[in-house]
Amino acid sequence: METFLIYAAGVTLAVFLLYFVGIALAPYDPGTVKNDHFECGLPASSSVPKKANFAFFVYAIMFIVADMTGLFFTLFVYTDSKHSMMIAALFAMIMAIAIMIAMKEHHYAENS
Repeated sequence: METFLIYAAGVTLAVFLLYFVGIALAPYDPGTVKNDHFECGLPASSSVPKKANFAFFVYAIMFIVADMTGLFFTLFVYTDSKHSMMIAALFAMIMAIAIMIAMKEHHYAENS
């Protein structure tokens, strides 16, 4: 249990450290666009709107799924109980099935 607490404390400390280092090193350069008030984003650059590619959204969702999978698997690294390993294996199978379904849907959406 104490190994998990050390791991959690280390990850939390690293996140805050990176946040404060980013604040300390980032240049302060406010411009007219940054300080301007807007409700619906920046003004359109053309009269014809560009269509968003669905592949970018699928890529973002797949990245989030892979990121969460890695996070949850690191939580099971420090355990020796068979129950936790069974949960990790079940989670891995569910994630594999979800990724296969998402890739199949992406393939159909791309080819149609």
